[in-house]
Amino acid sequence: MWRSFDVRAVVRAIPLDDARVVAGADGLNRPVTRARLAATPEHLRRVAAGDLVVTTAAAVAATAEPWEQVVARLDAAQVAALALRLDDTATVPDSLVDAADRLGLPVITFPADAALADLTSAILDALLDAQRQRLERMLDVHQRFGRIVLAGGGPAEIAAALHDLLGCTVAVVDPDGDPIVVVPSDAPDAALVRDEHGAGRVSHSIRAGDQNYGAIVALCAGRDLREDATMALERAAMAVAMRQAQAAAVAEAEERFAAISLEELISGHATGVVEIAERAASFGWDLGRPRAVLLASVDPPTEPRVLAAALATIAAAARATLGRDAIVWRRSATIAALVAPEGGDPGERRRIAEALRHELDERLRTVTVSIGVGRRVADASELADSFVEASRAVDVGRWAKGRHVTEVFDELGLERLLSSVPQEELADFVRHAIGPLHDHDRDHGAELVDTLAMWLETRNMAEAARRMHVHYNTLKNRLERVEAILGPVLDDPARALECEVAIHVARHYDVPWSDDPAL
Repeated sequence: MWRSFDVRAVVRAIPLDDARVVAGADGLNRPVTRARLAATPEHLRRVAAGDLVVTTAAAVAATAEPWEQVVARLDAAQVAALALRLDDTATVPDSLVDAADRLGLPVITFPADAALADLTSAILDALLDAQRQRLERMLDVHQRFGRIVLAGGGPAEIAAALHDLLGCTVAVVDPDGDPIVVVPSDAPDAALVRDEHGAGRVSHSIRAGDQNYGAIVALCAGRDLREDATMALERAAMAVAMRQAQAAAVAEAEERFAAISLEELISGHATGVVEIAERAASFGWDLGRPRAVLLASVDPPTEPRVLAAALATIAAAARATLGRDAIVWRRSATIAALVAPEGGDPGERRRIAEALRHELDERLRTVTVSIGVGRRVADASELADSFVEASRAVDVGRWAKGRHVTEVFDELGLERLLSSVPQEELADFVRHAIGPLHDHDRDHGAELVDTLAMWLETRNMAEAARRMHVHYNTLKNRLERVEAILGPVLDDPARALECEVAIHVARHYDVPWSDDPAL
């Protein structure tokens, strides 16, 4: 394990046999950044953090300050140490020793025959040598992690290399703080990885642009990590971020190619048996079993930023809910999936869709989603038909019920037909079929539309009267009034069907005629 260049290392590197640490030994780990020659009292007032101040006993005495005050001022300036040349007759004052020991400010003494320039030069040489060593170590760290990334190594290999450098437990955690890899895997302190306030725990976030990949953590309890170790941690985090970004880019490219392949499949452009088999094999898809297309489409309008986040959530929910056999991909404002129902029963496909609906309702709050499912097809070359049906199910569901719908194509019934008719024509159809009856109810406070609807549902006067809680004769009189307004209905099957469809459209669909004063 490395240490940064501190006062202790300076003392060892100075080529002077008579240099002695006479006080403040507890501060020998203070970092040194430069040597500063202070030959006068004025120079002693211009010191800065990290300075190793080289001066003389005479210069300090000339400040006219007590020794303990000089030491306190230097400590407040966060100097690294005081290198003091003694005069022939000078001794180290007890007050200086006491103050330096109390504050942990190292005091290094030199004999009177040592030239200040030589002392400063020796310290500068030591600092330059330390800088050279630090650059060599930085290059070593950079090359270690660079080789791992270039060789295709990932978080495990990078964590192992950092463990070798630091000599302590290293872990890579995801954005939620859960460990991805711990080195060594049987480390006794591995359980402390999640403890952000644990003793000796240091970490560095793993980020690439705005993407957060988690953090790299070192557990070095009882050890004081220095600058070089921190630098190694940062470099390791950068290496992991680079590798994760590369992996994400590769995954995104593969996902795009997969989506293109699936789009060609559901659009009917990839119809050759060999081509379909090759695509399926390259992505590990099982297209040999019957499939159905499911579409989960974000209801418009939605802001692009919100849409992107919503689609990511829908895709995650689809993968979690639809099972491992489902093939999920993104297309515009929709998440598509090839699901594998066991049989052709539309009820099974509805259960699959409703399970996804439940999960989406739990996860999404910013948008609503409409889900449509096509028929189950036995061959991959027929998936284009199932896709058209799933799209149609979404469109018809929105047309008939608005947002947040779940529809299975072969359960749509009459809506499939009605949704293909322009709304203006449907409105004209409703006005022509039951408009006069609606006008009568509005003007007279009557219930002739409801009466006709109940008779059309039961096709039995007695049952209709019972359900409406009216006397049989009352119902009969109302139906006579209906035919007086609309013409023959009860004995005209075509006219009865026309009225029944018109009432169904007027009651069930959220479309322009629902507010038409003519109805």
